[in-house]
Amino acid sequence: MKVSLEYGLEMMEAELPDYADVFVPGETVPDPPFLQDPVTATRHALRNPIGMPPLAELAKRGDKVTIIFPDRVKGGEQANAHRKVAIPLAIEELERAGVSRKDILLICSNGLHRKNYPHEIANILGEPLYSEFAANNQIINHDSEDWDNLVDLGTTARGDHVIMNKAVYESDVAILIGHALGNPYGGYSGGYKHSATGITHWKSIAAHHVPEVMHAPDFVPVSGSSVMRQKMNEISMHMEDRMGKRFFCCDAVLDTSARQIEVWS
Repeated sequence: MKVSLEYGLEMMEAELPDYADVFVPGETVPDPPFLQDPVTATRHALRNPIGMPPLAELAKRGDKVTIIFPDRVKGGEQANAHRKVAIPLAIEELERAGVSRKDILLICSNGLHRKNYPHEIANILGEPLYSEFAANNQIINHDSEDWDNLVDLGTTARGDHVIMNKAVYESDVAILIGHALGNPYGGYSGGYKHSATGITHWKSIAAHHVPEVMHAPDFVPVSGSSVMRQKMNEISMHMEDRMGKRFFCCDAVLDTSARQIEVWS
């Protein structure tokens, strides 16, 4: 049988045996209903986080804040995509706490992916937000090999090397805007996976994105307890311990069209 597979931004034709099982996300198993009002849901999530204070209480006047968002590999770029909704709302909450917009740095957490071009980041954030922050040099790509902008935090109890973005380390509040989105190679993204891959050094990423971990007997893509997931959790918690602060995460569960099904902080 012939099937069309997503390949980059296009489709690729492939010939498969007739006995192959073909799974089409969103079709073989339909998506759950998506949120009709993601703005209200996201604002509620930001103001009612699980296990920590809301941003309006966490931040204060004079604080330096980093907002970390995934590169264009994930998340969608439609008008009400999670990043376009959540980042302006997070900034609103920070301003309620007295934080100045000039003290906010937006960081594209590209990990070991190539750096995103300016027009790509504009598509991710929306033109108004991009133009405002780019004009003041308040948007950067993470660079996993730039030692001038990294900080070495030693190793986890397991022995994994933890090296992270210096601006995030030095900020008073660090916000992760992510997506709980299925990934056949690394399980669900978002949460601690976001920080353990997106804003670290290649040595940290090599602790979990390698065949001996990804192809371990306990690995399945949606496992919450595989060695890969444990390593990513441990690396991010080590980062929190050494920073002296926790990440504030706002993650959206997305459907196959990158629409928000749920939003949680």
